[in-house]
Amino acid sequence: MAHVCPWWLGFFLVNPLRKIKQNPEKILGPFIKQGMTLLDVGSGMGYFSIPMAGLTGPKGRVVCLDVQEKMLHFLRKRVAKAGFSDIISPRLCPPGSLGIDDLAGRVDFAMLFAVVHEVPDREHVFKELWRSLKPGGKVLFAEPKGHETQAGFDRSISIARNCGFTATEASPIWRSYAVLLGKK
Repeated sequence: MAHVCPWWLGFFLVNPLRKIKQNPEKILGPFIKQGMTLLDVGSGMGYFSIPMAGLTGPKGRVVCLDVQEKMLHFLRKRVAKAGFSDIISPRLCPPGSLGIDDLAGRVDFAMLFAVVHEVPDREHVFKELWRSLKPGGKVLFAEPKGHETQAGFDRSISIARNCGFTATEASPIWRSYAVLLGKK
């Protein structure tokens, strides 16, 4: 299995000072509309999840996936405090899967931030995402430059294209490689 971020680092990842360089509303605002169904893959403690819920509003839905129950435990606490328990649905991924078969063709937008470099089977992840998206659905795929190389990121984009995605340039994200993947 690839290296997975320790759960306790999640407390550093949700630090409010991070917004100075990586503001979730600015990063995600162009892609999320009221009432959308959203997917946050590798949500951790919800750095992006909670702002996603604010952007999609009370008629939207955010499904948050993580492989660590401790991350989801603290996500649930943060979600309750923010008042988004009716919008955000945390899920523990089963081994070897995202566990999103029930979302086939229902997701408008997915966030894949700093997670693919931790996944042993990248192709499987992109195939599951492809099935979950509605036609015209988008995935913002980003990897931190300190954890992934340009060559590794390019390989992941190639895998995504082989799974049927188109790739277009995304707005720059501080210290990250980023691309917008689309489903025709």
